[in-house]
Amino acid sequence: MRTIALLVVVLALLLATPAPNARAAAQTWTVIAGGSTKDFSVVSNAYHPRALDIAVGDTVTWLNEGFHNITFLGGQAYPPLDVKEGDKTYINPRVFFPVGGNTHDGTQFANSGVPSQYPKPATYSLTFTKPGRYAYVCTIHGPGMGGTITVGERASSTPAAVLRRAREEQAATIKAGQAAFAPLKVERKGAAVTVPLVGDLKTGYSIFRFTRTPLVVSRGATVTWTMRDRFEIHTITFTSGQKPPDFVIPEPQSQGPPKLLINPKAAAPTMTKTYDGTGYLNSGILFPPGLPGNPPSSYSLTFTKSGRYEYWCIVHVPEGMKGTIVVR
Repeated sequence: MRTIALLVVVLALLLATPAPNARAAAQTWTVIAGGSTKDFSVVSNAYHPRALDIAVGDTVTWLNEGFHNITFLGGQAYPPLDVKEGDKTYINPRVFFPVGGNTHDGTQFANSGVPSQYPKPATYSLTFTKPGRYAYVCTIHGPGMGGTITVGERASSTPAAVLRRAREEQAATIKAGQAAFAPLKVERKGAAVTVPLVGDLKTGYSIFRFTRTPLVVSRGATVTWTMRDRFEIHTITFTSGQKPPDFVIPEPQSQGPPKLLINPKAAAPTMTKTYDGTGYLNSGILFPPGLPGNPPSSYSLTFTKSGRYEYWCIVHVPEGMKGTIVVR
C-alpha cells in the first residue's frame, strides 16, 4: 500500500509539472496609438509604448486614439499619401483603408486603416505567428511615427504592466506638448512676424493651434507661417467668414469604399499675397521641412486693412485649428 501511495504522489507531481518545451498560454497586449488633450490643442503622434516584446502566438491590439494607422510594410515600398488620376489627386486607399488579415509573420503588407468614426477610438488586432522583429509605422505621419514588435519564445513583461507604461508614456508626451504650447510666441523682426507651426519628432507631439491668443499686428505687416513640425501638414486659409471647405471629398463607388478626392480648393494656393479681409485666400498644403522635392513649408501674407480676421487649417478643422489676426 505504501508503494502504491508513493506512485500516486509521483504521478500527481509529474502531471502538475509542465513539459520542458511547453509554451505559456497566448496573451493579448495593448498598444495605444496617439492621444490628445480634450480640446485637441496638443496631440500625440507616437505609439505607446514604441517597443514591445511578446511571445509567438500572442496578439497585439492597438487602441487608436488619434487619426493614425498601423502599417507593417512586409518588405513592400512605403506607400505615398496621395495618388494621381489624371488631373485629380486622391488619398491613397492603401493608407486610409484596411489591408490584410488578422495574423502576421512579417511577409505581408498589413494596414489597420484610419478610424472610421474619428475622433471615436478604434481598435486593430494582429496575432504574430513567427519569431522576429517587426517594425511598423503610421503612413499618414511618416517614418517618425513608428514602433516595433519583437516576437520571441517568451514575453518580457505582462499585459497589465505594458498598458500602465503605455498610459504613462502617452501622458508624458501630451504633457511635453502642453509645456511647449504654454510659452509659444510669434517671432517679430520689424514689420515681419513669423508664426511657427510646432511639433517635436523625439517626444512625439504636435500642436494644433497657431497662436495662444489673437495675433495683433500693424497694418502693412507681413505674417509668415513656417512649418517646424515633421509629422503634420497644414494650410493657412482665410474664408472671409464663410465655412471652410472640406479637405477631402468622398466619391462613392459601385463596389468597395469611396475614392477620397483631395479638394483642389483646399490643396491649391491662391496667388494673392495681400489681404484686406475680403475673398478666399489659401496657402495650399504646407509640408514638413526638408522633404524630397522641397514642397512648400512656409506661407507669407501682407495685411493691408485694419480688422479682425479668422483663418483655418483646412486639414484640421475637426480639431479646431483656427487662428485670429487683429490688424490695427
